[in-house]
Amino acid sequence: MTQLDRRTALISGLGAAALPLVAHAAPSDPLSGDALYANVKGYSLLGEHRTGTSGDAAGTGWLMTSLEARGFKAERQGFDYPVFELGACGIALGGQALEAFPYWTPTATPAGGVTAPLSLAGGAGKIALVDLPPGTGAGLDAPPPAQIIAAVDNGSAAVIAVTENPLGELLAMNRNPKAPAWRCPVLLAAGRDLGALKAAAQAGAPVTVRLEGQVRPHQAQNVIGRRVRPGKPVVISTPKSGWRHCAGERGSGIAIWLGLAAALAKRDDLNLIFVCSSGHEFDGYGAHLFTETLAPKPAETRLWVAIGANVAVYDHALRDGTVTRLPGPPKARTIGASAPLTAMTAQAFAGQPGYETPLDLDAHDAPGELATFRKLGYRPLIGLVAASPLHHSAKDLPEVTGPAVLEPVAKALHRTILGALT
Repeated sequence: MTQLDRRTALISGLGAAALPLVAHAAPSDPLSGDALYANVKGYSLLGEHRTGTSGDAAGTGWLMTSLEARGFKAERQGFDYPVFELGACGIALGGQALEAFPYWTPTATPAGGVTAPLSLAGGAGKIALVDLPPGTGAGLDAPPPAQIIAAVDNGSAAVIAVTENPLGELLAMNRNPKAPAWRCPVLLAAGRDLGALKAAAQAGAPVTVRLEGQVRPHQAQNVIGRRVRPGKPVVISTPKSGWRHCAGERGSGIAIWLGLAAALAKRDDLNLIFVCSSGHEFDGYGAHLFTETLAPKPAETRLWVAIGANVAVYDHALRDGTVTRLPGPPKARTIGASAPLTAMTAQAFAGQPGYETPLDLDAHDAPGELATFRKLGYRPLIGLVAASPLHHSAKDLPEVTGPAVLEPVAKALHRTILGALT
């Protein structure tokens, strides 16, 4: 990642004011499906959660107040991060308005947009169309797609990049932190619109792309809760920022994180650190900052548990052209544990597809921020992450999850943690 400026790491122990739209007090059973789902909905209600935005800032206040209600001392770890304040974004093709979203870091069009012939080859005076492979931009620490770089470098007036997805949705794409703005506007489009866009490109038809907004300096915050007791701390981490409302991607993990904060705080002997980091969609920027500055060293950590993306969501499929929720979770779910904990983890998650066969983290690498903690040498280590066809889409709202899919994951993870501490 880019070099972090430690001078921008600001710590404040001040609690945030309570937000009226979410209840902060821990329920009698914090790991019940209803309690967990209430927190998913509360998180989503705060708005879009891109790093440094107002929704991300609202999440900071909500999480701090929620941790304090669970007996933790909460603090912020702030860092400077530029925010592109998005105004209008769209594609107009033959009188039809198509969904669009910027690829970071955006370069704005003039007011009203740019109109030019659409072209598969791109070039001066043309808008380039590129079709990206499925999964592009979903993970961390990946360079920008070569197709986009080539289209920008050949002097295109703008680039439209289609994000392929089984549901035809537009998926926002992660980006390296603080990347320079593209030399021309780069917009993402939905896979469902590929046919119309490709036909227009083959005909050289005119298309208008509109991407209005401006970059302003902002600050984002990691949230850290401490319940200090003698002995090495147990660290429970999850990201708090992401694209759109990210209710399944981030909200399901945050709900379980809050539930675990209340449940583990009932054990008065545990030294606990709960961290919820911003900057995730920019290669885990805030998590890197935390590990470099405020995290206990690996040798000083009793256990690290990393809660990743989409950990408790439903699968979705197209049914008669409509995105439909299926009765169970996606097949692509992974839980990893250090070798001494794999058997116990398998027992705790028995019967839960994907999670019932843990990955040995001592022998295999891991995805997402879990890979960061593994590379730094934190052991023992537990982490879980899952895929979702609505990952990074505008449809990643509270309806992608629910009490019945949240509770089994939360309670199994709680059992796993308690077992790891015996």
